[in-house]
Amino acid sequence: MPKIKMPKSSPSLDMTPMVDLAFLLVTFFMLTAQFRPEEAVAVDTPSSMSQSPIPTENMMTIIVDSADRVFWDFTDKKVRKAVIEAIALNHKLTLSPEQITRFVNLNAIGVPINVLPQYLDLNSPTERKIVDKASKGIPIDSVNNQLLEWVRTTQLIFSSNAPKPTNPLVALKGDGNVKYSTMNKVIKIFQSPTVKINRFKMITDLEETRM
Repeated sequence: MPKIKMPKSSPSLDMTPMVDLAFLLVTFFMLTAQFRPEEAVAVDTPSSMSQSPIPTENMMTIIVDSADRVFWDFTDKKVRKAVIEAIALNHKLTLSPEQITRFVNLNAIGVPINVLPQYLDLNSPTERKIVDKASKGIPIDSVNNQLLEWVRTTQLIFSSNAPKPTNPLVALKGDGNVKYSTMNKVIKIFQSPTVKINRFKMITDLEETRM
């Protein structure tokens, strides 16, 4: 008997559910995404051949710009909240919940501690940028070494919240035109007896390899 040949037809696939899913995902990410606030300071980092990746979690970054101003930053929001609460308590600053929330969501901080309440009252990024440009950064002189306090407070809070006593990762991000004396002061603060940071990462731009 002759074989029965089935009629050949191209399979059809209804893409409507896939399109609906794609739009749902796009809508979800648009509604839940949080934009990173604008950097407080622009730093032109020197180039190097190192390809060591910089961690994005539990890292304290000390930034020194071309005007020799020093900024503090930390990636974890819970640690940031605890740090600003401890700093405010130590200096008898009264910060509202809104000010603390604004501090937690900002990036690098580079103003003296006594200026923080007024700085955190500013709602506009443009206003904060004007203050950042006018600020001399976190004081690092021997009489008023506020950077040492920021670093030590961060260490203590991070260690108390960690499963076992440990220090956060530390990175130093310096502009290529910064004075050597300023960077040396920051490194000496790292190595002070109360901090004892002897290992830290230097943030640089990757330089292309020449063949």
